[in-house]
Amino acid sequence: MSLALGRFFLPAILCLIIIVFSKIIIDKNDILRLVLAGFIGIFAYTFLLNTGLQTITAGAGSFIVNCNPLFTSLIGFYILKQKVKIYFWFGIIGCVFGVFIISLETYQVFSFNSGVTYIITAALFTSSYFHIIKPLVNKYGVLTTFCFTLLFGTIPMLFWFNDIYQFTMSASSGMLFAMLWLSIICTLLGYYTWTYSVGFFGANKASFFLFLIPVFSVIIDFIIFYKLPNIFTLIGGLIILTSVLIIIVLNQRENVKKV
Repeated sequence: MSLALGRFFLPAILCLIIIVFSKIIIDKNDILRLVLAGFIGIFAYTFLLNTGLQTITAGAGSFIVNCNPLFTSLIGFYILKQKVKIYFWFGIIGCVFGVFIISLETYQVFSFNSGVTYIITAALFTSSYFHIIKPLVNKYGVLTTFCFTLLFGTIPMLFWFNDIYQFTMSASSGMLFAMLWLSIICTLLGYYTWTYSVGFFGANKASFFLFLIPVFSVIIDFIIFYKLPNIFTLIGGLIILTSVLIIIVLNQRENVKKV
């Protein structure tokens, strides 16, 4: 968790500065919702994910985590009684199958043990987080919701401040640059654009695009590290891309018919 704090600390400081200088006023009824969103969507998710990955294989962990869109849709459909199109369900099933195939690329035997409970809980938490922030984005806007949730999610991580401080003092310039990259690009920019996406598309539709994470990971791995994907990755990535494109086309046609 000390490295997680290193990733979130700088963005949290920037968010605190924005909150203070913009003099944002939040309704008392929404404070608890923002605290809950930050706690389960950032802190609890990160803690449970890191804990679970220590005891299960990378393939099993990545498969469960990348099923977040499935959990998001199930929560929306069964708990929040939201309508989910039938073709959307088929698209999710196709993407889950593609993610499963990509997770086989290491040729590891899946190891499922107590760590699975942590990973599944982490996935459920972050899926719930998507639904929690949607009405907040509609009410307060993207920047306000992003700043408060990220700040509240980082505060519990301060328990590991001394560890990350010692690490930072002894880290090489390369390690510091990597941490800065994670803070600015992966955390600050990543969480902001994600908050915007949830506000624009809704939790269910926005989460569907998370299936593209393994695909883009493979592409980046090839561009930066010249690592060629194996047959599992190619087949799984093709299935995911095809499923996502089909859903986008069908959804676009449906929107045109409404107009």
